[in-house]
Amino acid sequence: MSNKLLDDLTEKRRKVLADQRAVLDAAFERPIEQRSLTSEEMHKCDQMDGELAALDARIADLRVGEQRAMTGIAAVENAARQPVDPNAVSNASFSSGKTAEQEAAELRSFFSAENRNGRIQPVYSIPLPNAIERRSLLDSTTPLPTSFVGQLYRYLVDTSSIRQTNPTVYSTASGEPLVVPRSTAEGAAQWTAEASPLQANDPTLSSITLSAYKVGKLLQISSELLADTGFDIVGYMAESAGRNLGIAVDAAYVAGTGTTQPTGFLDSALVALTAATGTGSTTGLPTSGSVVGGDVLIELYHSILPQYRGRASFVMNDSTIKVVRKLKDTTGQYLWQPALVAGQPDTILGRPVFADPHMPVIGVSTTPIAFGDFAGYFIRDVTPIRFERSDDYAFNTDLISFRAIYRTDGLLGDTQAIKTYATAAS
Repeated sequence: MSNKLLDDLTEKRRKVLADQRAVLDAAFERPIEQRSLTSEEMHKCDQMDGELAALDARIADLRVGEQRAMTGIAAVENAARQPVDPNAVSNASFSSGKTAEQEAAELRSFFSAENRNGRIQPVYSIPLPNAIERRSLLDSTTPLPTSFVGQLYRYLVDTSSIRQTNPTVYSTASGEPLVVPRSTAEGAAQWTAEASPLQANDPTLSSITLSAYKVGKLLQISSELLADTGFDIVGYMAESAGRNLGIAVDAAYVAGTGTTQPTGFLDSALVALTAATGTGSTTGLPTSGSVVGGDVLIELYHSILPQYRGRASFVMNDSTIKVVRKLKDTTGQYLWQPALVAGQPDTILGRPVFADPHMPVIGVSTTPIAFGDFAGYFIRDVTPIRFERSDDYAFNTDLISFRAIYRTDGLLGDTQAIKTYATAAS
């Protein structure tokens, strides 16, 4: 049923986009001096933009729901395939000395507040009978269900556009400074005559250091709600914590200061071209010298080396996307092409486009569009993500406290990989 609904929504999205393009085409066919949109056409385009945004949100929600359902089905099927010893612990690294029945009873009592011993406790999801899947969260004696950690991390990834551009990610178990070596110049091979010596031409090597900045989320729920709830409280906690952490780190990956948070890629990305003015219109981008309209994107595309383009992506704010989606090339073809498969990003010049709310909007002295191979942006994760519970932190108000702690850093390691389009100060 959900697949059919997803197909229907995708088809509806294509139709709305086609209708919007018909309005723009009508304006494009008028004489040059009359090509600006009328107020009625502007109103129609704005309405269609809103409808497209709503459809995109519904499609994204359906995809997340399908992923969550498939994760649950996979966990059940995997557990069913595992041989079960009812008198043994299902994971040798978890040496509690208790039978599976005893552990299952304790896990069931965890959310009904029967197990309160004053400690910060790891969170469990509802266990499968005789098949408790575990993963270490705090240390070797405090496990967490594998499916829950994956759910938390998936929400973190889904809410960070930069993570969807396939940056280079280093995962470490501890948070000491991580030194990443890099080559900034390769040197060159030499032609040489027979029996003649080769001259040294060494590569230029340097390094960058990634730290482990900490970001966290604290959630509190009444003990009554936790005891009486009829919905998946663990899934809700994962969604809320993952979404909020994802939003926070994405903002830092784009424009972080590098002091108590990652350094955003905009801090080091080179400017490929600068517009002559900081203001734009609803149907075009600010011009850059003789480069106007959609040619701005073509110029930005060719500003990075060909070796990067096959893996490159565009990143821009949604308000900028509204402008870009109306641009055409000199043959009257739209530069923006909708995705043919549900869930895949739309494209410009054959490369994917990611909407990021933390990218600057078109204005004075901003960098509204970035393009490049985001593998040149390095992200460091300290794993695993900590998700913990305390029954006593808010004892006087009878609230149950949950906290999510995530340590990460980010830095542009290859300054040639990503370039931007900027607007002037005036």
